[in-house]
Amino acid sequence: MPKPTVDVLDNGVRVLCEPMEGVNSVFVGLWLAAGSRNELQDEGGMTHFAEHLLFKGTGRRHWRDISRAMNLLGGQFNAATSTDWVKTYARVVKRDLSEALGLLTDMFLGSEFPEQEVERERQVILEEIAMYEDIPEDLCFERFTQALLLPHPAGRPILGTPEAVSVYTRERLLDYWREHVLPGRLVLSAAGAVERDDLLALAERLLGGLNGGGGADLPGGEPIEGNHKRVLVERDLEQVNFCLGVTGPRPDPEAKLAWPIYDTILGGGMGSRLFDEVREKRGLAYSVGSSLQLVKEGGYLQVSGSTRPEYAATAIEVCREQMQDLAERGPGREEFDTARSLLERGHLLAMEQPGVRASMNAERLLFGVPHLDTEEVLERLRRAAAEDVQEVARAVVDFGAPAGCLVGPLKGAVGLEEVFPPTAHAV
Repeated sequence: MPKPTVDVLDNGVRVLCEPMEGVNSVFVGLWLAAGSRNELQDEGGMTHFAEHLLFKGTGRRHWRDISRAMNLLGGQFNAATSTDWVKTYARVVKRDLSEALGLLTDMFLGSEFPEQEVERERQVILEEIAMYEDIPEDLCFERFTQALLLPHPAGRPILGTPEAVSVYTRERLLDYWREHVLPGRLVLSAAGAVERDDLLALAERLLGGLNGGGGADLPGGEPIEGNHKRVLVERDLEQVNFCLGVTGPRPDPEAKLAWPIYDTILGGGMGSRLFDEVREKRGLAYSVGSSLQLVKEGGYLQVSGSTRPEYAATAIEVCREQMQDLAERGPGREEFDTARSLLERGHLLAMEQPGVRASMNAERLLFGVPHLDTEEVLERLRRAAAEDVQEVARAVVDFGAPAGCLVGPLKGAVGLEEVFPPTAHAV
């Protein structure tokens, strides 16, 4: 399959198109290259707040008209905010592409943030923040990212804080959004039942008239250093939830995918070391694993799980023992080959989905990472060696005591502070 095409409109909007044979739907999205990590200290949560308000009315459509249009198209519509971008997207049948993209661009460029909707959505976001506080896994993950990454902007909460969200005015939110929506920061990406010429014609009609300069430099961009804290959060729960981690890979055009292979061996589902050792052999947890998270300047490795307080210290110690063993002895041949095979097949399955293709194309462009087609990805997997994975494992261990967060009934967790000496207690 040919690589996606990249075209740039006269005003700087970038347009990505990847036709796919044998599908009847098209995934299309608008990405703005400005996320929570680009917010200033007094702007925390503004990007996410603005994302919510994109559904609340434009100069042409009341919010009811937006909802009705989405229902009539019968596809999937949504929006999301990350540390690096905010996007709106849809998946529709081919004949509805023009109408769907017209709706998305109207929301992006024509939203007016009506006063009464700002107040309603403020309460929705405050409830969203409260919801995350009540979900132990989400609370643990958010406090972990803060413990690992702050003071880097990537460690700030995407939703903002209740104190900040409570005081933002309509005028400030609207000014913030309009100041950021510049042609040079916009990426239109589509994949599936779509043709390049058709998409370019739509992009020119809907986005070609946008002006206001290119893509002026955004705040941020500094390397991730972090403060590597270990935080304990006491909660009246049945289990202790834990997240441990270290900063990880930097963008590398020549990477041989050793980090994903390491992550898969360590905690990537059934058959991984953490699943086998913590759950299957010892019965210490129902859920345990690892994941690799990426942001523009790099990424981090996270090990997470939950267990009863009397088992928490042992579970965490077993996780760290497995990380140490991988560093000292490297992966076995069978587990290395299995992990590489799992990644290969996972990639092939994911590439059948238009949404995965369009999103991957857009984010690679935003991150400045070269596009890799399927054969190039598989070739890099084939080039990876067990020694590369062991080098990653040594880097993880050389990090020292991992940053992290524990949430739950910690007072009943005997020996926990010995295996996870805290640097702070939080509420």
